[in-house]
Amino acid sequence: MIETLSRGDYEQQRHFGAAGPVSQLAGKTIDAWRTAEPRWSGKYWLFVRAEDRVWSLHPINVTARDKKK
Repeated sequence: MIETLSRGDYEQQRHFGAAGPVSQLAGKTIDAWRTAEPRWSGKYWLFVRAEDRVWSLHPINVTARDKKK
């Protein structure tokens, strides 16, 4: 299942280097994620810590920016 982050949460994670655009990743990684996760928008990734404390990259979706009034 694909995780969806709010734009603010994504920006915070990106600031600390824990998330970013797919342009920073190898093409093989992107292709594998597209195959495995058909609902992925294909734009962003996030480091995720598993229960065994191992960090790994995961594809994520990010919500659209809020419209200013």
